[in-house]
Amino acid sequence: MRILSDFHKDVQTAKETPGSYEWWYFDAISVDGYSVVIIFYDGNPFSSRYIRKLQGTGAPEASDFPAISISVYHEAKPLFYAFEEFNRNEAGFSANHPEAKMGNSRFSGVLDGLKMAYTLSLDHTLANGDRLIGELCFDSELPLPEQIQPDSESTGGDHAWNLVMPKGEVRGSLKITGYHSQIIDFNGIGYHDHNCGSEPMKESFREWYWGRYHLPDATFIYYLMLENREWEMKAWLLKDAGKVIPFQGGIRMGDEQLSLFGLKSARQISFSSDGFEAFLQLGRVIDNGPFYQRFLGDLILHGEGEIQKSTGISEYIYPSRIYSRLFWPLVSMRIRYPDKTHWVQRSSRLYRWTW
Repeated sequence: MRILSDFHKDVQTAKETPGSYEWWYFDAISVDGYSVVIIFYDGNPFSSRYIRKLQGTGAPEASDFPAISISVYHEAKPLFYAFEEFNRNEAGFSANHPEAKMGNSRFSGVLDGLKMAYTLSLDHTLANGDRLIGELCFDSELPLPEQIQPDSESTGGDHAWNLVMPKGEVRGSLKITGYHSQIIDFNGIGYHDHNCGSEPMKESFREWYWGRYHLPDATFIYYLMLENREWEMKAWLLKDAGKVIPFQGGIRMGDEQLSLFGLKSARQISFSSDGFEAFLQLGRVIDNGPFYQRFLGDLILHGEGEIQKSTGISEYIYPSRIYSRLFWPLVSMRIRYPDKTHWVQRSSRLYRWTW
């Protein structure tokens, strides 16, 4: 894993190796219990179309498999879910500026001194007619973390993680029409990062835990990655003023649970550092699949003479399972491909069952 925090590198990278991928990730939690996760993909690593091409005789290009996923939740329950792959000519990514478009949705970012701003314009219609439209603005005036600067913690490998906006204010409005019709006036705290890999994800790591939790004056971020049969475990408390408190060597996982699809993941993670202790409980599963889980977790942080609590988003990925054809029928129910729409996706009730 190569780690950096650089707005200027939040752009499309060259992906010459078949199986490479890239995504721009945004999430936010509002003050009234709504949460959103939006991801733009240049080379969808979860695509069975992409994997079929990789397993064939050709050399597929990542940009032939662009996609977007949009998830909206309220109190850990999904209100809207979309995961759609597009034809190459329906998507665009810039190699010069942080901006991309996918169908009728897009994002763009600007930097003015310490002020960083991203605008997400969303307009997405499901096969069943449900639609989400709206705009979210991510604004941050916080300095980049002092110890996570470009290439300062490069550990090699073929996966790069760019922590672009650890913490920002998020405001905007979302309108959902269809099975659940409502207007959401969004006001909360958000996060943005950018990941890219120059080989199939399963070649870079076997398991990956990640999460972020916002506190009044800081953000807690962690990742645990199993590479070459060894765990690389790192976590940081990123103070709003720029100071970074690392958690290394004192990270433990426990309470493994088996999902309906046979995916085993830890639901408790503890962290310790000089003067700080943190305990994370991944109690609420908000997205549950054969190779991927998303949680709404609860963090308790003890340090500097006080106890702080936070609710945030965590994820777990077991990428080799993506290549198991046993699960592809389930994946095809959730991901809408440009050449075929699954019959389940045409029904609001049935498609919601796959969420």
